Amino acid sequence: MSPSCLALLLSLVSACTLPGSPVTLRVALPPRPDLCVQYQDHAPLCVSALVEVLAPSPGPA
Repeated sequence: MSPSCLALLLSLVSACTLPGSPVTLRVALPPRPDLCVQYQDHAPLCVSALVEVLAPSPGPA
């Protein structure tokens, strides 16, 4: 399955569990788009949280 096809399928649902897997994918659509991956009962790991950690914060002007 191509990545664009997978992205389209994920955008049609808010959450799905991969067959035979303890992994759940959650998609949040605009106005606050996000993609989260959760393993079993662990806290979800979201793209927005990774961006906050990895993006440099703007310094004073």
